[in-house]
Parts: sequence; C-alpha cells; structure tokens
Amino acid sequence: MLEVEGWAESIPPYHEILAPWDGERTFFNGAFHFSCVRAFDRRSEFRQSIVDWLTTTERLLTVRGTDGVDHEISRPGLGYTDRIADLPSGQVYEDPRFNQWVFVEWAGPCHFVKMKAAETLGHGGTVRGDDGGRMTVLPTAPGPGIAKWALPRLLDFLDVRDLYQDLVDDLQPEYEFWDGGPGKAGYVLEYSLSAIRPIPEDVIGFFSEYIPEYIPKRLEDA
Repeated sequence: MLEVEGWAESIPPYHEILAPWDGERTFFNGAFHFSCVRAFDRRSEFRQSIVDWLTTTERLLTVRGTDGVDHEISRPGLGYTDRIADLPSGQVYEDPRFNQWVFVEWAGPCHFVKMKAAETLGHGGTVRGDDGGRMTVLPTAPGPGIAKWALPRLLDFLDVRDLYQDLVDDLQPEYEFWDGGPGKAGYVLEYSLSAIRPIPEDVIGFFSEYIPEYIPKRLEDA
C-alpha cells in the first residue's frame, strides 16, 4: 500500500469509524485504496461512516471490546458540518471555522480541499497532492537496490501495479525514496509520492462559481 493524496489514503487510529459491514470488527482505521472502496459491494455503509466522521465534532461510538461487552468511546470528528453542494459525483462540505472543504464521492472516497487548492480549482486549474513523507511496511525485504527504484518497479514489487496504473499513466506522479530499513513488522519504507489529484469536473465547476463570491474566514474569528 502506497498512500498518495487522491488515490490511496488512511484514517488514523484515533479517528476510528464504525464498520457495520464487518461482522468481526466494530471499527475501522488504516489505509485504503479509493478504487477498492468504489468497487466495494457495501460501499454505501462505508460512505455513511466516513460522512459521520467528517461532519461531526465529537461523538460516542458503541464498540464491542475484547471482553465481549459493548463500550461507549468518544471519537473526534473533523467538523465539516456545513453541506454546501450536492453534485452528480458527490457532496461538498465546508468547515464553518476554517477555509477548507471536503468532497465526498457518492461511491465513498473523500477529498480534502484547502484554500489554495480551492482557488486553483476556482480558476479551472489542476492541483497536486501533498508530497510529504509517508511510511509503509513492505511484505519482504527488497534489497539495497530499492533506493534507485522508479515507482513502477516498486508497484510491481508490491504486486499492486493494477491499482495505480491510471495514476502512473495520467496523473504525473512524482516519487522519491527517502529511507528504508528493517523494523519490528518488516522492512519500513519512507518515501514521498504525489500526483495530480483526480478532482471531478463538476467539483471544479462548483468551485469556479463558489470561490469568486466566497469571503475567507479569519483565524481570529474561528
């Protein structure tokens, strides 16, 4: 699994979402491929859990513990409480305190949009994902040559080329090896990876109408 904004991302452990589709677990966190979510036969339940997480500030989840008993635990939401658009490809929610938005596909995946990206989309431009450092655990040790591998070679090694082929072909990925070495769970790869974000045309059209009339929020008013 290689995380890259707009293609494969993760929900951090302290933001566990309910997993009603899973009969053995009652919550979900971790990384997921957007293409896998779109093809998931219970993606509507996944989407509803994502929306609940995105559009609340804090809520109680009832989960079953290892003791077999249900427990109520508090989990923070992200606070995108204002739904401002229903589009053919999904919905757009706005943070009432800060200049940031999230677009949730009807198929499940979500895309976070900060002010600079919204302005770029508002002018009909394309935006690249964040290329900040990420880490993943490889299934087997790759050997010393991994530092020189190009992205397709790494994807072949992970046996996930099919999940990223459209990204490789169309979205101008930029990959860089940062570091790697053995860890407790296996070989840990640290890397950066970004690409053009696959924002649907109707979302670009929405921001092209919305941003020119938008009054930016001030930090002191948050």
